[in-house]
Amino acid sequence: MATNQQQQQQQKHPLVLIAGGGPAGLLLSILLDKIGVDSVVIERASEPDEWSSKSYTLVLGQNGKASLAEAGCLEAATEAGIERRFVYFYDASSGDVKAMPKQVSGLGFTRPLLVQVLEKVALECPRVTVKRGAGVSHVTKKDKFSLEVALEDGSVVSASHVIGADGKWSNVRESFPELSTQFTMQTCPCFGVHMNLSTVPVSFKSDGTYVINPSSPDCKFYIIASPRPETDQGLSISMVCYDQTLEKYPWLAPPADMKIGDYGKGGWEDEYSALPGTVTAEESLSDNLMKLFEDELPAFYNAIKDDDIFQTARINRRVTWLKMNAEGTSYSTQDGMVALIGDAAHAMTAAMGEGCNTAMGSAVKLADRVKAIMEQNGEEECSLNTMSDAFIQYGCSRPTEVKPVQEGSAARNMGPK
Repeated sequence: MATNQQQQQQQKHPLVLIAGGGPAGLLLSILLDKIGVDSVVIERASEPDEWSSKSYTLVLGQNGKASLAEAGCLEAATEAGIERRFVYFYDASSGDVKAMPKQVSGLGFTRPLLVQVLEKVALECPRVTVKRGAGVSHVTKKDKFSLEVALEDGSVVSASHVIGADGKWSNVRESFPELSTQFTMQTCPCFGVHMNLSTVPVSFKSDGTYVINPSSPDCKFYIIASPRPETDQGLSISMVCYDQTLEKYPWLAPPADMKIGDYGKGGWEDEYSALPGTVTAEESLSDNLMKLFEDELPAFYNAIKDDDIFQTARINRRVTWLKMNAEGTSYSTQDGMVALIGDAAHAMTAAMGEGCNTAMGSAVKLADRVKAIMEQNGEEECSLNTMSDAFIQYGCSRPTEVKPVQEGSAARNMGPK
């Protein structure tokens, strides 16, 4: 039970609850700490991506690294990640490799590793609290500067402001019709098959991402392979498929599309990266994949065949992204008490590799709005009204910056012509 003094303090200064302890949510908590704002990060998972420790890889480019630098996290991230300086084009028949240097090198991570880096920094921040084990189920407005946040374990907490950083199927967004009605989930005729190799083939280098096309052009898929940056390394392999792929390989048909409201009911099956360590692929799927690789990717198959890689195969759902409707205007509520960042606001396909970069960029944009309004008002400590004004300004300005990236990425997932 809060004391009268604590209640008065809460009424005077904002307490921001951040739903979602992913890269964007954790980065925002660190940025808010730097400007003197208290925040509580609420995360469903008991451990960072506990079921998918061998997850897909992501690459932070110039914008992503700039966001880390803004929060003072770039040095720690650089030590943990792998520098990505090249894109390697691997000939599936001969094994020959052509290297294409990147204009700006990136940093390669698995999502769990990036979360671990940011959470370690966040836990050292005096104004940040991280609570794991129960996600946000619903948010209700009580009065002008008070929100009631119901958690999945039945408990209820209060905050002056809430950030929805809780992913594509955001419960925060769905709590407020003025936010949820602005968006429509779009499905692309594209899906992935994810596999994990426990070791990196001898001929593969860790400073780049490999692109492997099948020997026959009528296969309608390609492979992206990336060395993982953890100490035990290994290779993350994603087979990018389209609906046209099913004409030749109907056994690759993906699971049914998920609907808003269903997320969380299927446990790990809701996710879209690796299988849990206790689960293996269906035998028929692994056998079919092995034969496909042997026939269409012989050189690559010979490089990876000594591992049980095909037993790790997971066919993911079709790619979805969150499109803002024509009448949509903002990532925040009109009263400035709730705002969305990351996938909760602008989930995008993985085709351009900009999802995480853009999510962290939104965290920076929101924190920058808070700082700018504090300076404009001559505040040494952020007031409740300033936080609300920052939410509103961020919410109105950010969509125009993000929507072109979403649309460009989605266009690449429409399938080969």
